[in-house]
Amino acid sequence: MLREEMKEIISLQSKMDADDPLDINFWNGAYPAYRWHEIMMDISDQHQGHKNGGRVAILHLAIYDATTAVWEHKTKNAQLAPFHWNREIRKFGREPDHSTFICEWSVAAGAAKEIISYYFPEKEIYLDSLVEEFKRTRVLTGLQFLSDIEIGVEIGKTIAKEYIDYAKTDRTDIQSQGTELNKPRYWTGNPGKWDPMKAQWRPLTLQRADQFRPGLPPDFSRDMAELRQFNATHTTSDIAWKWKSEPVWDNLIERKILEYDLDPLEAAFANAMHHAARFDATIAAWDGKYHYMGIRPFQFDPTFKPILVETPNFPGYPAGHTTVAGSIATVLSYLFPQDKEFFSHLALECSESRFEGGVHFRTDNEVGLEVGRKVGEKVIEAFSGK
Repeated sequence: MLREEMKEIISLQSKMDADDPLDINFWNGAYPAYRWHEIMMDISDQHQGHKNGGRVAILHLAIYDATTAVWEHKTKNAQLAPFHWNREIRKFGREPDHSTFICEWSVAAGAAKEIISYYFPEKEIYLDSLVEEFKRTRVLTGLQFLSDIEIGVEIGKTIAKEYIDYAKTDRTDIQSQGTELNKPRYWTGNPGKWDPMKAQWRPLTLQRADQFRPGLPPDFSRDMAELRQFNATHTTSDIAWKWKSEPVWDNLIERKILEYDLDPLEAAFANAMHHAARFDATIAAWDGKYHYMGIRPFQFDPTFKPILVETPNFPGYPAGHTTVAGSIATVLSYLFPQDKEFFSHLALECSESRFEGGVHFRTDNEVGLEVGRKVGEKVIEAFSGK
């Protein structure tokens, strides 16, 4: 059977055109989940207002579990890449330093196709075509037998279906009635049908949404005075715009995976932890937000004009950005301990950015960092099996 597969690889490589090496690099560079994460985000951008539902966390958790399952097979079945078997087969890309038995890149493709299709069923045919395109380029690399590619795709799909069953019960599809909230000295507004229900989502690692709920917020008079003083001498803030407009943490996890040259299993583990930390930190922050209905600066003082003109349309305490920052910085420090100081600095910068932007009081941010740190420690505990 493998002899026939080698003939097929040789035949396909003999028909390669000028675009094929570019396609090979596109689908087989970085690490297995890299392109599929991009595809998920691109499709999400095309469907603004779609049910959020922690879909990115589900994507990476499914890829991690599927990769783990395949890794167990690899450790028991040593297998060289096809180009080692036949000199007519050319090698494109980096040779793995582990067994090629069952393709871990295909596992990610199969899992991603099922997860993304679940959240965006109208894209299923398109995603099927991407999987076929990927499979062709994987064969062309000379690094994998077609049978191992096909098995990998099916394993990825099987694991993904388990996570889809989980996603159907995670409560991320619950809508609020979108009623107006109006209490003196509290946040007021109509946050829409999705936002208030984030505190009702089913956590991945927390025991319950209010597990790390902070104490009562202050009256914010001192915080308001500090913001007025800052705005008196500042008309803009570079870090405020940076943390509003850039996906800082997502860019960072990608960079660190590549910087430290993690293998596919390590990369899947890092992404799973990272996105689980974001998901559960969001739940913890939103539990506090809608429990306390913390007022925003522009509501506390209607004469105050924040540097970031558009204040998010939901309560402020604790700050969501900084709760997520505290959680992710804690997890990244566990994954990449050499860079702990850098991650701590980034979390503090994120916190300061929301103050300078005028959309949060300093207390919102500092409390958010502490809640996030506790969430991050819980994520580490869950993933490390302690």
